[in-house]
Amino acid sequence: MLPSASPAPPVFTLAGRPLPPIVQGGMGIAVSGWRLARAVSMLGHIGIVSGTAIDMVLVRELQNGDPNGRLRVLEDYPDQAYVSWLRDTFYVEGGKAADAPYKLLPIHKFGNPTVRSQQALAAAMYTEVRLAKEGHNGLVGINLLAKVKRHTLAALLGAILADADLVVMGAGIPIEEAEALQKLAAGEAARLRLDVDGAAATDGPFYYTLDPSAVVPGYTPHPAPAFFPIVSSDALANILEKKIVPGGFAGFIVEHHTAGGHNAPPRNKGVDENQNPVYDRRDEANLAKIAAMGYPFYVAGGYGSPEALRRAWAVGAVGVQIGSLFSLCDESGYPDNYKQHLIREIHLGRAKIRTDGRASPTGFPFKVVEVAGTLGLPELQRKRTRICDLGYLQNAYLDGKGKLQGRCASEPVDDYVRKGGRAEDTDRRACLCNGLAANIGLGQQQKWGEEQTFFTGGDDLVNLPLGSAETPHYSAADVIDYLMAAPVAPVVSGDGAAVAAPELA
Repeated sequence: MLPSASPAPPVFTLAGRPLPPIVQGGMGIAVSGWRLARAVSMLGHIGIVSGTAIDMVLVRELQNGDPNGRLRVLEDYPDQAYVSWLRDTFYVEGGKAADAPYKLLPIHKFGNPTVRSQQALAAAMYTEVRLAKEGHNGLVGINLLAKVKRHTLAALLGAILADADLVVMGAGIPIEEAEALQKLAAGEAARLRLDVDGAAATDGPFYYTLDPSAVVPGYTPHPAPAFFPIVSSDALANILEKKIVPGGFAGFIVEHHTAGGHNAPPRNKGVDENQNPVYDRRDEANLAKIAAMGYPFYVAGGYGSPEALRRAWAVGAVGVQIGSLFSLCDESGYPDNYKQHLIREIHLGRAKIRTDGRASPTGFPFKVVEVAGTLGLPELQRKRTRICDLGYLQNAYLDGKGKLQGRCASEPVDDYVRKGGRAEDTDRRACLCNGLAANIGLGQQQKWGEEQTFFTGGDDLVNLPLGSAETPHYSAADVIDYLMAAPVAPVVSGDGAAVAAPELA
């Protein structure tokens, strides 16, 4: 039972508006798509679209007949020559045949990326943000993975062009990214340093570079979105405060290791007999220390309840970031039949969550939903034919000629070893790129059949409080109503007098 009055949240503003208490998390490939972000933003909170593989989403949707009207959105894009090329190359009126494979974009290069690859990412991110912002003036942001550096700069550029309000970034330590965001907004070339497997200190450094005027001819400066890095500890928050350029970030998302998707590795580097991570008290962020830094912050991972939201307020957080609850709501990017299957299996007790230390080729722990009919079941994952035709999670390495190339521990083992990788690094790896694309109904038709789904979710997903086995659906509004179920205590002024609590809904 909640108390009749709960702690009031601290008040911070963004773009002159009070920060709301709920951020909808960035999830998977287009699970947190524009429909979900738009719905959450229109309800007065912060909607987030995922930028991961958004260029793939764009070109596959065009081949499906452009059901979301991305070409309509691109009518205002500043590079119409590229839009024409995109339409001519990928658009299929009425959609391709169901059993026909999707035409692929070339895998994005490490060493000398083509401008066309950068243009695809920027245009795709532009459409996703613009669709999410249509018809309202609420806050909309994007989520990116710092680990995927080749795709970061172009996605940031597209978000800037589309007037995104904020950028949320995790899966790494995004120090350079904060500075790059400011440079791109100002129209300056930006670069990110690449980690290169097997490179000696004398070989590098290696950088990925993007010039806004080369990607979007005639680019003019735009305001930079606010930057919210995702951290797992107060120590990392302090490092970012010291190393990010002044004014380069607005606040933090503090994510616990129970959150879905990629998690920070345990600080003790502990693993169990299956090489899955083992966390301890050292992996608990000191939220009091983060609050004392004076920046707005949200907490994530295990905070998907009204009680948890009030606990967040009690430690000084503005609110919570919620992913798993939103991932299965009506507006998320999963097809309805997938959501209904997952909701039923969860309520019937037939799904579980595994923190897998091997699944992701990034090396980060990854939350896997074990549920019937998906690659989350290890026996089905082992049977999948390996292929690396998307390459978003490839790592850079130097080939025998000293040229930057990409390899992935989830690709065919012989290919990985031929590229200088160790066979043991391929053990139990999953293809997140193809699995996450299949999750949103954009699975590739391979020679052996259609790619299968591979779902992720936070630890608390198995305690799903909404929907039921009999009624396997709920809306984004239902999530908000559930989280905001209790009254908020009045704010007390310095002289002890009560003042009005901030408006939250």
